[in-house]
Amino acid sequence: MEHPHAAKKIINLIPLFADLSEQNKELLKNALVERTVRKGTVLFVEHDPADAIYFLRKGKVRLTKSTPDGKELILHIRKPGDLFAEVALFRKTIYPATAEMIEDGEVVIIRNQDLEQIIMRYPEIGISIIQIMGERLHQAQSKLRDVTLYGKLGALSASLVRLAEEYGVKTEEGIAIQLTLTHQELANFIGAARENVNRMMSTLEKNGILTMKRGEIVIKDLEELKNYIN
Repeated sequence: MEHPHAAKKIINLIPLFADLSEQNKELLKNALVERTVRKGTVLFVEHDPADAIYFLRKGKVRLTKSTPDGKELILHIRKPGDLFAEVALFRKTIYPATAEMIEDGEVVIIRNQDLEQIIMRYPEIGISIIQIMGERLHQAQSKLRDVTLYGKLGALSASLVRLAEEYGVKTEEGIAIQLTLTHQELANFIGAARENVNRMMSTLEKNGILTMKRGEIVIKDLEELKNYIN
């Protein structure tokens, strides 16, 4: 169910808009649509026309891309507070990935025509979105570099380090990654076969680098894991 959200507190939760004046927030609120979504909901599909930009309020979103041989590659998992589908900033473009909710959650949507009006009024918001796109491009290039230069084990280790830095919580046992992941999903992060990831995860576990139980990964030695990257 979609509905215009009148509460300015929603705007305050979106980093791009948090610093606007109260008057401008009042003008902006009618452009935002909040949507409650269930786990498994596909928000948009790769190659669909990019007609809106999204902010994640609650839950998590998995962004995936199909490879030429039909495999699924996980580009990223977005968390609450993240902006995604920022390509909608540009006219007549398509979504480069598919977005699927992996938890129940809430998203805030801004349609293209409203986004254009917002950027005309607040050019600094457009600049911020472009900066985010630049950061995302750097992340994508880093993943390609990991596989090309460091091989599958290095790429897996780099992905685990990034997941630990973004979703990790320190515990007595180590850094617990607050995502439930299968070996197949880890394989999809680096474009590897699940069997290869099974072997690599077993190696890392035997060497005391991490543990994985029921999809929950705990990094026990982050610095040593980084050594596997190069």
